[in-house]
Amino acid sequence: MTSWKTRSALALVVLGFVASGMLFIPRLGIEVDEAIITNGIYPHGGVLYSWTFGGNELPLMLISYLGALKTWFYSLLFWLTPPGPISLRLPTLIAAAVSICFFFALLDRTVGRRAAWIGTVLLATDSSYLLVNAIDYGPVALQFLFKLAALLFLLKFYESGSKRALAGGFFLLGLALWDKAIFVWAIFGLALATVAVFAPELRRVLTPANVGIAALAMIVGALPLVIYNIAEPLGTLGNGGVEPKLMLAKTEFLQRSMEGQILFGFIAAPKPGPKLGESRHWYESLSLFVSRWTRQPHRSLTMYAAIACVLALPWVWRTAGKPILFGTIACLGTWFAMALTKDAGATVHHAVLVWPFHFLVIAAAVSRLRLIPAAAVTVLLCGSSLAVTNQLYADLIRNGPGIRWTDAMEPLQSYLRSLKNTPIVATDWGFFETMTLLSEGTLPLESADTRSDETILAMIGAPDKVFVAFAPPFAFQPQVLAGIQRVAQRENYEREPMTTIYDRHGRATFDVFRFRKLHL
Repeated sequence: MTSWKTRSALALVVLGFVASGMLFIPRLGIEVDEAIITNGIYPHGGVLYSWTFGGNELPLMLISYLGALKTWFYSLLFWLTPPGPISLRLPTLIAAAVSICFFFALLDRTVGRRAAWIGTVLLATDSSYLLVNAIDYGPVALQFLFKLAALLFLLKFYESGSKRALAGGFFLLGLALWDKAIFVWAIFGLALATVAVFAPELRRVLTPANVGIAALAMIVGALPLVIYNIAEPLGTLGNGGVEPKLMLAKTEFLQRSMEGQILFGFIAAPKPGPKLGESRHWYESLSLFVSRWTRQPHRSLTMYAAIACVLALPWVWRTAGKPILFGTIACLGTWFAMALTKDAGATVHHAVLVWPFHFLVIAAAVSRLRLIPAAAVTVLLCGSSLAVTNQLYADLIRNGPGIRWTDAMEPLQSYLRSLKNTPIVATDWGFFETMTLLSEGTLPLESADTRSDETILAMIGAPDKVFVAFAPPFAFQPQVLAGIQRVAQRENYEREPMTTIYDRHGRATFDVFRFRKLHL
């Protein structure tokens, strides 16, 4: 039982984590993958698999490996409060904060109180963990929550023999699979680490009854995913594949994610816009000052610390060998499964799924030092991570968001709503779902139909249709608009500009236009 002092200190850590996330949340526009939950809430979005009850549709799978669990939650939340950056992101930030508490409890019960504090503050100050949960475009927030809660349940089962705890742990693992099927990577890593490190303990509890309870509970948790793969035989597996030749190249993405370096030029724009951002509050001035004082760091020391602690295993084997070995194998197993998968492992929201077990490795090893050296190492590591987070925030102040999180989304949505039910055609990826979310499904949106020259001609020939595209430097799929304009030119249609939407730093971000027939 933790004392009130421990609970109070943990609350302060969690509040600091949430406060750090809140610095970023209002400054970033809503990214399209964050807004994909709208596909099961508002019109115009497609749901891959759902059930219909009367006139109501219950979404189960948004895409073949992404379940509708978050959609269920946000459909209730947006009924109470309108969608926006804070209502969308604060719940996932809180979920990540709760996961930090779970991590503390897990380390406290398995490695010790000192290791629990070291691991917790390292996780709470980690740049990648903070940002990918604050803007849960992965999504990953529920993956961490269910993974750590499941481990606590399974630890309770091992200690007490509680069948309810066993069922609860595997139910949460199944729920995480439904949330996003790539959670199978984490299950593989955890299973591999358990078999390698705790084989004798595993054999004692591996009875037919326990296996049956675990299997049934996991199936119940993942039931919508299971049902979909029965209705569409192994539909989830059709999205993946094995790609071993890029495994070594993907190691760089894991390294850059652990250092926080991968976020630069991605969350914030890599260069200032025409209007250089300036501080508007004291904490923004402080951030810019710290950025100059620390000489704009782009890498934390986390990766080096994790490697050093693994190499120290022979010297701390007797006192911390098992937790270090478990954390190392869990990380490597998760990464191996991820890196082996085609089109996976080369982005931060995939790499971060190995979290938080490298912090278990560091915490277990550093906690074996004397108090003052252990505290000094922890402060150094936390300081390096906080400096990276501060630099990301300073870049955001000066440069504004990267294009995927452009703050021009809200002005675009306001302009399109002013057109009063005019049909709107999205000619690029990156804003359709965001416009649906911000307008609560009221905008008459459609995606550009470029299947043939005939469908393109039907679009541009409709006199009331308005087209939206990213400005040329920022286009994700320029070939779509190029194909439309080719047909328009051939058929003597001229592109007629309506307006250009700028972000807060003066970048021309969106073009809004229509086509009109030239009378020759």
